[in-house]
Amino acid sequence: MLNLKNNKSVIPSLSAAAGVYLFYGTDDVLLYIGKSKTIRARVRSHFSARDERWLTKRICRIETRETAGELGALLLESQLIKELRPMYNVRSRQPRRIIVARRLDNEQGYATVKLQPIDYVELIPDSPILGIFKHNKQAKEFLDTILKTHRLCSKLLRLEQTRGCCFQYHLGQCKGACVGEEDPSVYNARLEAAFENRRIIAWPFDGPVTIEEVSKDKKLCEKFVIDNWCLIGSEQNTASSSPRRFDYDSYKILFSYIMEKEIEMKINKG
Repeated sequence: MLNLKNNKSVIPSLSAAAGVYLFYGTDDVLLYIGKSKTIRARVRSHFSARDERWLTKRICRIETRETAGELGALLLESQLIKELRPMYNVRSRQPRRIIVARRLDNEQGYATVKLQPIDYVELIPDSPILGIFKHNKQAKEFLDTILKTHRLCSKLLRLEQTRGCCFQYHLGQCKGACVGEEDPSVYNARLEAAFENRRIIAWPFDGPVTIEEVSKDKKLCEKFVIDNWCLIGSEQNTASSSPRRFDYDSYKILFSYIMEKEIEMKINKG
């Protein structure tokens, strides 16, 4: 933790390890939280950027928290932003109760879509997840789009409530799934194709895995237990999560990290 009299003069004393840094302003107000594989270099870049002078002039204190590596830094930053709510991390500071689109087949065999807010992933065989969204507005906008681009049924998408045919059918844009005129398997295949890019990517392992990170100097080792894209445990207290809690930001972090670094990561399965 560093109190700043001359902002730039304290930068060389910052850690060169991976981790998270916290910028505090007057009256110890938390201004910003960031992460980096090299804390010192990243903080220096803030003070060197002309378009960030408005921020660096406000910094009175810098706090740092080291992690063993990049994954720990990414997860810790996400966690701290939500917990501490820094003034200038506006986009990331709200905990997100994400929206999933579940497929539910009706009595006629047609796939309908149910939007459901969730705090954790619950895999239900009879109602699989078609897609994942940040919030309800994003989900509705997506449904409006695929309604037109894939000629789907607004009634089956639950964008419209009616006992008869949907409004799109009157316009000639629905092929009649709402009144049984289209083969259910054909309609369902089109619906599945529409959601192709919105799915939660299948967990690539048979069960939970442990990812181990070791710092370059070998002094710090962190282990993260992950299952179905949920962080369910960690050592060194760098990040924590409720069992099976699905966090949208953590999902993006874990997916990108595992997909990009699976070959070089130390992963223990089972």
